[in-house]
Amino acid sequence: MRFSTLLSTVAAAASFGFAAAQEAARFGSVSVSPCPFTGGQDVTITYNATTAASAGHQPELVDFFIQGTFTDTGNPSPRVLLQRNDFGADQVILTSDITIPEAINNFGASDWNVLALINYQEVGLTLIGGVFSSC
Repeated sequence: MRFSTLLSTVAAAASFGFAAAQEAARFGSVSVSPCPFTGGQDVTITYNATTAASAGHQPELVDFFIQGTFTDTGNPSPRVLLQRNDFGADQVILTSDITIPEAINNFGASDWNVLALINYQEVGLTLIGGVFSSC
């Protein structure tokens, strides 16, 4: 029984890694420094669209959000919009210096991560995809 539990855990971790790699291949990557961060702190967020553009998903807009985990329930918090950015047709890298809102310190959440959601065009539709940066 322990072996099957261990095997299930390993399989779940591997599939999560695979899914994260697929998202990065389709939508690019995002990083934040320093990491971890708290409210009131200045951070630098960098979005790299190299793999997104290669996959035919050239962003038109890139939105930076943060999302934490509620400390009492372990559930994800709502996403907090930090910044909306236009993204040029030939642009590959977007770097923004942002001050994290101090109000998140009173939100009852911790373990904040950055999410970059991109808007792109495909077959005449505006689609949205995104990637997380975990601390």
